[in-house]
Amino acid sequence: MKAHKRRNKKANRKLQLLRRLLLVILALAIIVGGGAWFYTYTHPLKLKESVIKQEMGDPFDPADHIKKVWFGKPEEVSVKSDVDVSKEGDYPVVFTWRNHSEKAVVQVRDTTPPDLEVKDYATDMIEEVKPEMFVERVEDRSEVTVRFAEGQSLDEEGTHAVEILAEDASGNQTEKEAQLTRTKDTQKPEIQGVEDMTVKQGKTIDFSQGVTVTDDMDPNPVLEIHSEKVDLAVPGTYQAVYTAKDRSGNQAEIVQNITVEANPEWDAKIVYLTFDDGPSENTKKILDILDQYQAKATFFVTGNNQKKNDLIRQAHEKGHSIGLHTYTHDYASVYSSEEAYFKDLQEISDMVEGLTGEKSRLIRFPGGSSNTISKKYVPGLMTRLTQAVQEKGYQYFDWNCDSTDASGNNVPEEKLIAAATSSSAKHINILMHDTDAKNTTVKALPKIIEHYRKLGYAFKGLTVDSYAPHHHVNN
Repeated sequence: MKAHKRRNKKANRKLQLLRRLLLVILALAIIVGGGAWFYTYTHPLKLKESVIKQEMGDPFDPADHIKKVWFGKPEEVSVKSDVDVSKEGDYPVVFTWRNHSEKAVVQVRDTTPPDLEVKDYATDMIEEVKPEMFVERVEDRSEVTVRFAEGQSLDEEGTHAVEILAEDASGNQTEKEAQLTRTKDTQKPEIQGVEDMTVKQGKTIDFSQGVTVTDDMDPNPVLEIHSEKVDLAVPGTYQAVYTAKDRSGNQAEIVQNITVEANPEWDAKIVYLTFDDGPSENTKKILDILDQYQAKATFFVTGNNQKKNDLIRQAHEKGHSIGLHTYTHDYASVYSSEEAYFKDLQEISDMVEGLTGEKSRLIRFPGGSSNTISKKYVPGLMTRLTQAVQEKGYQYFDWNCDSTDASGNNVPEEKLIAAATSSSAKHINILMHDTDAKNTTVKALPKIIEHYRKLGYAFKGLTVDSYAPHHHVNN
């Protein structure tokens, strides 16, 4: 009996201990769980990392770096960031959900080496070999420099293995091998576009026009043209010599035969009266004066006064020459590009052909070929245009005598006469203007004609073969 009581007592103590242990465990669970709940409640936003590694150039999405949002959704998190993935650096980022914020640093780094493709290269024994010659393609998210690997000698004849190293701004490198072949160049350059020609006495020739030189190894062989023995003022047969030399010293030579035919106008004393900017109210008056003196002239017309276009037809029917002075005469438009000039030229050409039935090949540039206004719009434009118009079969005419009537309206008649009669050249091309405001030009015209007629000059309209004064091109 006593033993039974002792066993019960012992069992009760164990039960009490177990109850106490369970209470302790329950208390600890409540404490830990409550603490965890409290921490989660007060820290509901979790990031995957506090230092975010970001490859330069790759898109950066802050949401990708949110690990968990307790009691919420990732899309509810606002992000404050100035991350620039195009530039290396450390950029702070702040993630905020409700009243809680977590900070991180985005480390933008370029760890990707350049993407390099190389090609083999062949050259002569003269050219300086540079690493860029072997690069077919190189791409990277930052600036790349290309160089040879150290210790390579590339001066000997033969085939060399070449190590090309591309390094970006972050120091990432890619190295690839190409082949260099050096051989002695014994082949002469080739000269193309040189043909024998026949020209009228007094014409000018651009001996380099249409001439090209190619070489198997030298991309820039030197061309020399020796035309000093060609006298375009005297009929006869002459030779111009073209020589081309490459950097290895190989030389080619071609002789061009040039026949200068007699030009009936060349030995005659001729005045070419030219009138720009018409037609106008004064065109009829000018035509009447020319009829009176049985003189021919040239009208460089525009499309700006088409209600007077019948006067262009009359001038042509009377035997005067009609030239092209552009359709608009608007500097900003016609000199905006080579294409714009030729578009405008085609318009005035079509207009003149429609009026006269003939296609004019006579051109006067607005401001002359020496104008510098065109440089404001396209540097070098006049250099290209003066060559291009001749390649297309036109001839452009500047002037070697200026009446000065472009200096203003109603320039005194005496001043115009003095300027327009100041030349003693054999072939005189006088610049005048045909607009409503040039009344004194009309008044001065008879005295100008009388002056040169007393000196034995004839008055003719220009043709494409006439003497063409060309100014120095300043653009």
